Amino acid sequence: MKKLLTILLLLSIVLTGCTVDNPGYSNTQLIDDDGEAYGIPQIDGKPRISSMPYTYDIAEGNISGHTPWTKTGYNPNVGTTQETVWSYSTEYVFPAAAMQMEVVSSDNTQDKPGGTGALSVYMVYLDGNYIEHTETLTLNGTTAVPTVATDIYRVNNVRCASVGTGGKPVGNITLRGVGGGSTYSYMLAGYTRARNSVYTVPAGKTLFINSIMFSCADATKGVRFINQATYDNMADTILTPGIFFMPYTEATLYNNVMVKVLEVPTKLPEKTDIRVSVISGQAGALADVQLKGWLEDN
Repeated sequence: MKKLLTILLLLSIVLTGCTVDNPGYSNTQLIDDDGEAYGIPQIDGKPRISSMPYTYDIAEGNISGHTPWTKTGYNPNVGTTQETVWSYSTEYVFPAAAMQMEVVSSDNTQDKPGGTGALSVYMVYLDGNYIEHTETLTLNGTTAVPTVATDIYRVNNVRCASVGTGGKPVGNITLRGVGGGSTYSYMLAGYTRARNSVYTVPAGKTLFINSIMFSCADATKGVRFINQATYDNMADTILTPGIFFMPYTEATLYNNVMVKVLEVPTKLPEKTDIRVSVISGQAGALADVQLKGWLEDN
């Protein structure tokens, strides 16, 4: 009887496209005629079966150990040599070692305490062991403000934490190596989030990318997009951090947009560096990308 019930339930899931939630929702179990428990997840004694798509359940927080993930990139001036889709419009260079950084604005009147622009920024970073941390920094205009952290190895997100009455930065916000080193995040004036297609999968996580959007405008010739990662899925090996990239999704567009749902999501393990690179047949094109998926606890 137990096997028959299980088969019927699994068949109904396949036919309806339902998903079964994580068994961690409840300690309650179904009992068969022999008094043995079997693994149908329940809530309040009722079988927990979801009729919504798996990714919708993730977005609603219904599946433990799963977190929605989105990465947005924008390049306002794509050139004829390969560069990364981020607002600084160069090929992104990952830090070679953990370091201290600093944040600074190009505006010295409003992006500071009492101003109308950006007042503070919030950053998400990974240390040398790929453990995730956060830090909030109060801006001081064109005077660089150093991070408290000295172990920043990867920068995954930078956005405004607070703003004045203007609601957005007046100047460009730069996160760079302390003392004026290389730039690792760049937020354009008028935007409240750094649009940067670069990301590194934290320790203890696996990233699944299931949706990609590439878009370009002002292109007099084709613009080629390359979604890359420092992971070789054939060899199941992490490659040289920040240097050795494998392509996963490519497209060439001409003043157009491509939205692609991946039938088989791209699986990228912990410590993988990701970036979307772009190159144009003629300088001056605009490029946007958006990657979507979810992070899953290992």
